[in-house]
Amino acid sequence: ALGAPVTLLPHGVDLQRFSAQAFPALSLQLLAVGRFVQKKGFDVLLNAVAKLNFPFHLRIVGDGPEEEHLKSLIKANQLESFVTLCGSLSHADLPHIYATSHVVVVPSVVDKSGDRDGLPNVVLEAMASGRAVVATDAGAISSAIISGFNGILVSPNNVSQLAFAITGLNRNLELLKELGKNARTVAERDYALEKCSQRFCDFLTTAYGLQKPVFA
Repeated sequence: ALGAPVTLLPHGVDLQRFSAQAFPALSLQLLAVGRFVQKKGFDVLLNAVAKLNFPFHLRIVGDGPEEEHLKSLIKANQLESFVTLCGSLSHADLPHIYATSHVVVVPSVVDKSGDRDGLPNVVLEAMASGRAVVATDAGAISSAIISGFNGILVSPNNVSQLAFAITGLNRNLELLKELGKNARTVAERDYALEKCSQRFCDFLTTAYGLQKPVFA
């Protein structure tokens, strides 16, 4: 309304804490991380993996009010041997769980109240860990994920598209590795914590007409 310019300053990720590791020598290991709330779309993910017809294991890290609903979906789809709800883990535990995964799935949706994700931390942490991201084109996820380059984007709430994307990566290990390599490159270029912090300081310096950074 005031005609002021808008500047987007993305948050960053610690590239030392989250680093690219070799892929585990197991059947496809899927990972999802987030609060068990509607906008995270974990119910969509469970319905999608129920369509998979190859060996896989999905771990979902988090907790929240949708937990009982997710447990009921696991039981209804007979996924008890394929899905583990890991509960809430500490930040210190996350690098290992990314490193022992092949693909990180971010099935975000817009919930009934209109709430949605911006750019979830899990996207940047997965990228920094050199993991391919399969995500929905919701919120600001597409600001970091370029479909076919460092991940795959599908439509929100589309169970079939999500299952198809995961199946494609299971069939093409070289693509999976290439997407993960590119994801790490983008994280280093655009989302390194130090670079993002410096951009923020430089922006404030300019905005307030200061001669030196606000935060030394």
